[in-house]
Amino acid sequence: MAFHLHNTLSGGKEPFEPIEPGKIRMYVCGPTVYDEAHLGHARCYITWDVLYRFLLYLGYEVRYARNITDVDDKILNRADELNEPFKELAIRFTQHFHDDMEALNTLPPTDEPRATDYIDEMITGIEVLITKGIAYKTADGSVYYRTAAKADYGKLWKQPLDELKQEARVESEAGKESPLDFALWKSTNANDPNSWPTPWGQPGRPGWHMECSAMNHRIFGDQIDIHTGGADLIFPHHENEIAQSEAWTDKAPFAKYWLHNGFVNVSGEKMSKSLGNFSTIKRVLERYDGNTLRYFLLVNHYRMPVDLNDDALVGAKNRMVKIHRSFKVACDTLGIHPDVLKEYPILTRNDTSKNPYLAEFEQHMSDDMSTPKALSVMDETIKALNQTIAQNADDLPKVRHLFVQALSIFSYLGFNSALVFADENPLPRETVDALRTIYRELTGEWLASDKDPAVILDEILTLRQRAKEIKNWEQADAIRKHMTDIGIKLIDQKDGSTQWEQV
Repeated sequence: MAFHLHNTLSGGKEPFEPIEPGKIRMYVCGPTVYDEAHLGHARCYITWDVLYRFLLYLGYEVRYARNITDVDDKILNRADELNEPFKELAIRFTQHFHDDMEALNTLPPTDEPRATDYIDEMITGIEVLITKGIAYKTADGSVYYRTAAKADYGKLWKQPLDELKQEARVESEAGKESPLDFALWKSTNANDPNSWPTPWGQPGRPGWHMECSAMNHRIFGDQIDIHTGGADLIFPHHENEIAQSEAWTDKAPFAKYWLHNGFVNVSGEKMSKSLGNFSTIKRVLERYDGNTLRYFLLVNHYRMPVDLNDDALVGAKNRMVKIHRSFKVACDTLGIHPDVLKEYPILTRNDTSKNPYLAEFEQHMSDDMSTPKALSVMDETIKALNQTIAQNADDLPKVRHLFVQALSIFSYLGFNSALVFADENPLPRETVDALRTIYRELTGEWLASDKDPAVILDEILTLRQRAKEIKNWEQADAIRKHMTDIGIKLIDQKDGSTQWEQV
């Protein structure tokens, strides 16, 4: 089946065809390492991690580069605030970023270029653009790209030039010919220790846009297959990358497919440091594990915005608890030791003819990475697995058949199987005892002492749901009060389901 992706450059969904058959050159804009990574970063790098995994699943040989911007005005300003060398600050926050990516179970890229290692390449590209008359020097030695020299400038953002001028950050630098012109090189004074010499005589630092073009040029050459990043990078960053890269090499398109993930919003507003409404990955992982955060993000299509709220995170957490529990029961049924789960052999694309759930997963992922539908398939597979174990646990071939399909989809979506057997912050003993008492009062039934507390809670929630369906509001409210009294908050969802959170 054909793999289709939504290409920002064309504005529509296209069949994916790499420049070189069987091989893919993929570049993802990485972080500027001056602070802790936030949920916007998590959305971006989980999204492209899933793409990377799916490309490998399809059988492509993928070279995946994700850069580190380790020199930038933000880094220099933060280093001044903290009174430390900018290189040390960049190294520290790069390590923090790596720790976050490991916690989110993202695969490492094949290449992780750092901007400061590519200064010579940037200078080479700038010299080419100056020679072609596409870049010009200002009186103080800075160098700007002349956007008027690129007839199709704006082709990615697709807005009239007058609107682009309003969007563009107008530099205060004297000598710019147009508000749309952007810095390739920012001059500094001769005594600035955080600068590099240039052939045109004035030391300085690279412009942010030039960094990515230079790293791509050295790693991949003139053209790449896929370039990705957040939607906030479309203009000016990616627009400027296209302009300078195509003018540098005289090859177009610089990237054949441009993919962009949607924003993370808080109360309808884009999450950002400037608005003060952002949450770091580390802070979220204090309350929710990496699988929960991944589920929360993937249940939305990557191009759509995600609204950050506790209700949705609690819902994702409860869903992952159930998924983890299902895998635990399956492992126990099949005699699989927890230590070998992460190395358990999963299916490949060649196995789809005998594994209908895997085939359906591939179908949805091939349609512009529809992770919401892919998650639905995983949920269906796990439901079938649970039913088989409950009804006919002795049919081990069937249990294993469903288990390996569920585990394969789980893995291809990037969930961490090591978390399946991690501690799930079990309910306190007194809460468990209270749940048993509430259940007995509601049903008159005694429960086995080894009954899973989460299962008891699910059954109580089912009783409340049935009370609501028959409009027995008194009982529904009484169950809610019982839960509140023992420290469990019930959260009714718009779809009629109820999630819970320990408080």
